[in-house]
Amino acid sequence: MSYQAFCAKYRPLYIRYAAARVEDARHGARLADCALAGLAQGWTEALTCASPAARAWEMFTAIVEATAGRGARAMPALPCPQADTIILRHRLGLALETAAEMMGISASSFQALHRAALRSLAASQ
Repeated sequence: MSYQAFCAKYRPLYIRYAAARVEDARHGARLADCALAGLAQGWTEALTCASPAARAWEMFTAIVEATAGRGARAMPALPCPQADTIILRHRLGLALETAAEMMGISASSFQALHRAALRSLAASQ
């Protein structure tokens, strides 16, 4: 996949995720653009990874995590990947397959993370 195709596919979803985390659509768009610009510089390297989408997601979520409330966790009781599954599925309403693809993981891995997140949240209440 070309860098331009990757951006066309994921930028709108990255903006929605970042906007949900920072509670501001414009700031979410800036964060998505910042992450994608960083990815542009390392696109050739990202293509050598097993999953360029996973590499991009790691870069993107690190930027968002550092910015959202100056490091405030989205769901402090959960590890970041588990919290991401909750945000993607429940706050953004993405299909399991779309959310998994966005994170650069298999649907079964996403489902395992999501189930663990739901169990942890249920246990903490």
